[in-house]
Amino acid sequence: MAYRPSAGRNQRTFSEPKMIDLVPIINLFVTIIPFLLLILVITQVALVALNFTQGTGGGEGNVAGGGSGAKRDIPIVEVIIMAPEDAGEKLYPGFEIREPGKAPVPLHLVNNQYDYLALDSMLKDIRSRYPSLYDINVAPYPYVRYETLIKTIDICKSNSFINAHYKAPQVMYFSKGA
Repeated sequence: MAYRPSAGRNQRTFSEPKMIDLVPIINLFVTIIPFLLLILVITQVALVALNFTQGTGGGEGNVAGGGSGAKRDIPIVEVIIMAPEDAGEKLYPGFEIREPGKAPVPLHLVNNQYDYLALDSMLKDIRSRYPSLYDINVAPYPYVRYETLIKTIDICKSNSFINAHYKAPQVMYFSKGA
């Protein structure tokens, strides 16, 4: 006949539970959380700064207004930023503001810098004439500094043009013999 093992043989001495070492996990969180927050801020700034929807070209601006199905004329206003390096026969360094039905308004450099004050006053004038206009196209020429583009978009947004569209510049190719 087989006897079962005694209960005292399997008993262990009582000891306190071991403390879990949380230092490596805390170190991981201390490094990962600021990095994730930094990525979030950079992403938000990039999304707010540039709206890369293509602006419509040309002077026609018929957009359906309201839910009534009626069409109203909303002009397409463009701010063209010309780079000082591109100054040629027809180009000049500075801004050019184009409205449909009006001649383009040039804003030349002042003391070799873009005239943001004149741009701001021109946009305020356009805002007073078209209070329901919220879209504006910003078209920089190649070699325009990023800082200039961002300042121009900020001035447009400060004048209640909440949809500042980045309009890709036209690429022109010239042959050697022409």
